[in-house]
Amino acid sequence: MKYGICSACSAPVVSLAFLLLPLPGLVPPAAAQQMEEIVGDKVYTYVEQMPTMPGENNTQSIMAAIQERAVYPEQARRQNLQGRVFVSYVVGADGQIKDLKLVKGIGGGCDEAALAAVSQLPRMTPGKQNGRAVSVRMTAAVSFPAAAGAPNTGAQQPGTHSGYNRSNADAPTTLDGAPVYAYVEQMPTLAPPYEKARVPAAILKNMVAPAEVRSGKYEGTVQVAFSVDARGTVRDPKMVQGLCGPCDEAVLAAARQLKFVPGRQNGQPVSVFMRVPLEVVSPEHVYPANMSGMRARYGGPSLYDYLKRNMKVPAVVATEKLQGRLRVEFVVRPDGKLDAVELKNHLCASCDAEALRLVRNFPAWKPARSSADQPIATRQHVDIPMPLPDPSTPFAEPANLDSYATEMPTLLDGSNAFADAIQQAVRMPDAVQRESISGRVYAEYIIDANGLIRQPRITRGLCVSCDQAVLEAITRIGPCTPAQQNGQPVALKMRVEVPFPPAATPAPAKAK
Repeated sequence: MKYGICSACSAPVVSLAFLLLPLPGLVPPAAAQQMEEIVGDKVYTYVEQMPTMPGENNTQSIMAAIQERAVYPEQARRQNLQGRVFVSYVVGADGQIKDLKLVKGIGGGCDEAALAAVSQLPRMTPGKQNGRAVSVRMTAAVSFPAAAGAPNTGAQQPGTHSGYNRSNADAPTTLDGAPVYAYVEQMPTLAPPYEKARVPAAILKNMVAPAEVRSGKYEGTVQVAFSVDARGTVRDPKMVQGLCGPCDEAVLAAARQLKFVPGRQNGQPVSVFMRVPLEVVSPEHVYPANMSGMRARYGGPSLYDYLKRNMKVPAVVATEKLQGRLRVEFVVRPDGKLDAVELKNHLCASCDAEALRLVRNFPAWKPARSSADQPIATRQHVDIPMPLPDPSTPFAEPANLDSYATEMPTLLDGSNAFADAIQQAVRMPDAVQRESISGRVYAEYIIDANGLIRQPRITRGLCVSCDQAVLEAITRIGPCTPAQQNGQPVALKMRVEVPFPPAATPAPAKAK
């Protein structure tokens, strides 16, 4: 039986918060690599590349997808029930959603609605650890606010970020004499030129930020509601949650410009009511870098090569046998230039000064990009070894070499995207294009307690030149910041899977 949900019966008045548990810095380090067993499959709670929606490159896309599928139950509406429902689920190595668990519910049908929303997710792009697809447990916090028309409990004060609710954003029951749906078999999608974008990103691209936002006086999450009619036109946009008058008008004006491919029910175009949350921030807003992809990248070919060419090791390092790592924080601006450079620890006065000099003279970085595909400012750090580790130092493989530690290793720029770094460092052999070679190379290597790359080897090869290209690429990503166990640096075994040709480059067609 085909079915839809009419907004006259139940409308999706949810706002969604998405949590990745554990979050670095918010949970005990020992939990960061927690695993469980599901039908013999290891399940991670945090990996180098977290799962994403197909075609997306960040976890925020999952939030939007769950929100589109969440429906505020009629029972909860009648009871004016509000709160958050926590749902835990696993994204399998095959991208399938499984093992849903209700972590914390509020009743009133909201628990079932949250579980249903998560269960309707399509097959995902799975998470990856050491280059291999793995199962990852994630947790979504679905927020069900008070029913439309309830007393306002969130009045905004000027300059605050909390926002406010408006009862005039009630879902309409009819439009042009036909019912308005909250969920249909085929939900509306954006028409060109935004057919590949998410709705919040398209609104932000259209939005002309007022002075109140540009100055940073008002920043925060807003929510706009509108109907998409059977012709794909946005009708009656209203603010559900706003920041200030000029901010709200700018959001509404941007929403009116959208054009959709209309939703369909039983094969017919119908009107669909939508609520869209989006983050409105100043162009000068500085985001914290995260491991999910919102990071600026060093602009040169190799951060280590830059350090090796430019570091002037103070004489006191040799005479006093000093050794350590200096962490330097800075802001990468949208233009790629560095600002607010700050030393976070101390080794010696001369060492500190040299670390700051090196960072201040970095070439321009490649800035991070927002969900609206705009360059943004991010606060990041680098760990500078002083002196640089010597690759000729003898290395003996530990008897009990593990693949996990309470603090996993990172690249010198603070990221843990080893697979991406290796992929980018691969120098593609001529034979790959000439002979249309395609497949994957599987390799492993050790990052020792000094952060040096040791003993790279192929565990499953593809061709001689591909295998050699991967081995050479692995050696080019180091040195790194080593793993730590109980506060001490330790050696760790890492694994990587490298596709040929690269994922972003389609394989050439074979000659006929």
